[in-house]
Amino acid sequence: DMEERGHSLESIKASIEARKLDFDAYVDPQKQYADVVIEVLPTQLIPDDNERKVLRVRLVMKEGVKYFNPVFLFDEGSTV
Repeated sequence: DMEERGHSLESIKASIEARKLDFDAYVDPQKQYADVVIEVLPTQLIPDDNERKVLRVRLVMKEGVKYFNPVFLFDEGSTV
């Protein structure tokens, strides 16, 4: 949003904080019923990464779901 839409970091953080109660009440509890959860977070591989163009993605899949095959993302530190 900062680069594409020109929002400031402060306005983005304020917007996220303003929605936190709704997230906690309605979105987060749905994780327990989900077959797949994808988390997209800032990387931990680049110290002092202020641009945050590199992301850390975590895929959590429920085992035993019909027609699901295990999916593995790249290992930590992958250059792919």
